[in-house]
Amino acid sequence: MNPSATKELKRLLGDGNVRSGDRAVSPYFKEPVSGTDLLLVTPENVDQLSDVAAFCHQNEIPLFSLKRKFSDKSLAKKEGVLVDLARMNRIKKIDTRNLTAFVYAGVTFEQLQKELDKENQRLLFPVAGQSPFVLRSYIDRDILMGSGGYRHPHLSVFHAMMADGQLWVSGSQQMTDEGHADFREDQGPQFSPFFGASEDIFGIPYYGLVYTYPNREERRLVAFGFDEVGPAKDLIYKVSRADWCFEAFAANDRYLSVTLAGGDAGKVSALKKKLKPWTVVITMEHHKELVELWEGYIKEAAKELGGKHLRGQVPEGLEKSLSKPWYVYDRNFYKGDCRHVYCYEYFKNVPETFQVIEEQVSAAGGKPDDLGKILVPTYFGGAAYCGADIYYNSGNEKAAGSAEAAYLGSCEALLDNKAFIDKPTGPVAEMVYSRTDPSYVEMIKLFKRIVDPKGLLNPDELLEGI
Repeated sequence: MNPSATKELKRLLGDGNVRSGDRAVSPYFKEPVSGTDLLLVTPENVDQLSDVAAFCHQNEIPLFSLKRKFSDKSLAKKEGVLVDLARMNRIKKIDTRNLTAFVYAGVTFEQLQKELDKENQRLLFPVAGQSPFVLRSYIDRDILMGSGGYRHPHLSVFHAMMADGQLWVSGSQQMTDEGHADFREDQGPQFSPFFGASEDIFGIPYYGLVYTYPNREERRLVAFGFDEVGPAKDLIYKVSRADWCFEAFAANDRYLSVTLAGGDAGKVSALKKKLKPWTVVITMEHHKELVELWEGYIKEAAKELGGKHLRGQVPEGLEKSLSKPWYVYDRNFYKGDCRHVYCYEYFKNVPETFQVIEEQVSAAGGKPDDLGKILVPTYFGGAAYCGADIYYNSGNEKAAGSAEAAYLGSCEALLDNKAFIDKPTGPVAEMVYSRTDPSYVEMIKLFKRIVDPKGLLNPDELLEGI
């Protein structure tokens, strides 16, 4: 980075918010970087973020943003400014009446939930989160524990920083000041949805209104064990279609044993032995009488499908685990690293979907029996989120290569089977967009040229050449 550029950014942001060198950048990657040409900036407010964007635009310096806790290693080889919004961590307002929280991009799930506890409210947490930040998770459409009865996107309006330092404001706030019509969900104008899972090529989301939920009078959790995925998926489909749940998912024994181990790899094997091959977990929240009614319906449906009602350690551990977000990187403890394959499918195709992943893992030299699998209903059973964790030792070159081949092979095979992957990155993005109508990619390119004519904001991060 040009020394004069570094000097000017330090003047704009302060010395403590501008750092350079491998040591400054390495925490954003799984492995230490060497010889990086990225300059790290950590703005504390909107004005500072705008100053960074405007400066980079004027001086034609590429500007990159952090989208996940750990970035792809290819980013470390690029030259430009890397912006981390973690210090923009102010909770502007919690609107208990309209069930929304006004948050900046640096606010984490843990931070916001702590404040919501004071208001007897809660968030929906991600199942396979890649970022600890609420706004990032929601705008990138992470699957959430409560997705069975709620739909994406899980935020109302948002603000984003454009490549030249100007602001993009979505929805009703384009037409009126904040505080008048913030609850509108139209996501307008119609280009605003392009920002979701776009790798920030159009703008960097820095502020948004996210939905919150009141803690109800009664909450209960029930869990049922099954020998096969078929009846397990039938139960959560029925429960979500009938709206008998707050949270609902099914997971295999490997996935739950890793989740319940609390970061202790030594406990995983023993926990797995206590679990049935598949476990369905359902929570209910509402008035006591209604919860009792739902619980009766669910138990009857589970019995008809051959499910075993679970009591004791497993349900208790699950209730505790559901009080916090589930991050993919928190499962790295088991073998050293974890790659999460996922897609959306019709419920009838769930068994075949997991079989496709198993075949690709086997073809890559992995062990299908060691896959962690999870199934989450979305929007009243309209679709099924099928996720699979590939656990591997990142320090072993052969194991790492096998895991990468299994991940890419699974994504390609799932796409060939017409499954839906909604937020692809890297090589998977190339797979997805190569299968879409060319006019869709042309629309992305056109919108990119309009909002970032110099092509300086996250260049090549979504697709090569964009």
